[in-house]
Amino acid sequence: MNPFSLAWESIVNYSFSDTMSQISEALHHMNFIQWFTLYGMDWSQISKLATDGSSFGATTFGQYCAQYAAVMTNWAYTLAAVFSIILLLCKKNKKWYWYIFFGITAVMSVTSVGMHTADYGEFMPGVITTKLLASFVDMSFTELMAWSGVVCFTFEFYRDDIKKRNRIATAVTIFAAFVLLMLAFEVFIQKNRPLWIGGRDEFGMPYDMGGDHGGLSFAEFGCFITCLPLLFILITRIRTLPKNEIGPVVLLLSTFLVAFIITSIWGDNEINSIAQGNFQGHSLWHLLTAIGTFVACFWVDTRTTNQNREKEIEEAVQAALEAKEKELAAAAAK
Repeated sequence: MNPFSLAWESIVNYSFSDTMSQISEALHHMNFIQWFTLYGMDWSQISKLATDGSSFGATTFGQYCAQYAAVMTNWAYTLAAVFSIILLLCKKNKKWYWYIFFGITAVMSVTSVGMHTADYGEFMPGVITTKLLASFVDMSFTELMAWSGVVCFTFEFYRDDIKKRNRIATAVTIFAAFVLLMLAFEVFIQKNRPLWIGGRDEFGMPYDMGGDHGGLSFAEFGCFITCLPLLFILITRIRTLPKNEIGPVVLLLSTFLVAFIITSIWGDNEINSIAQGNFQGHSLWHLLTAIGTFVACFWVDTRTTNQNREKEIEEAVQAALEAKEKELAAAAAK
């Protein structure tokens, strides 16, 4: 079945009252992984629970460990975002749009914790569960983060070309709204988030979001598409950057590219094969993109310092010219 047939089937069978009932049921029976139940246990006790399997319900021990790793690494986002806001405030940076970006990133780090804490044993395709609702909130803020990042770079590179700046920002905003609508369709109409991009089985059918395979849903893929204008902006404008800004920009692009490859190939719901299982793919995505957030902050600070220095030089030159003109005028008057 192709994605359009699957979407049409969901529309035909859609029931508003049933959807509202499922949302109410999911909110009433919020179900999150209780990580603290493993605290204080030694490895032999945990190993016995893992072998028995009864303590994890429908969630495998590998999924349990993967989500724990994803939860812990999410706090790297929080540290990166909070540190960035503090740094910009200490430097008295007046670029308000970057505060919005880092603020959204800080909130997204918390919603992502909720997503990865939602009990993976209670995911059921076709049913709105805690996990599915958590994925909606988390993915919404992830898309907002991507949108705000592109808009911030647009404001940076086209501050003197207001018409072009507004065109790019408007186009990105419209597409971001479309991605959020697509996400709402997946969650509240399909009641599932099939991984159509790179996540199909041998029969061509998509794995659902509860699988342990790499892949992207259309909304997730749309989130990455939202970021593409950023590549265009940086590639076309990188030659205009001072030398001390080029390094951070290249590092920023490289970090997100590596993170994208890792999260696309390796699934996030199971301990996977990367580095013989010693690294969890989606957790590396969290850590690398948190590093990218740090790099963005330092780049903004460096760029603002360069711009302020250029402004000071221009003002000094202008003042010198005005003083010279007054001197010549005074000499001519004599």
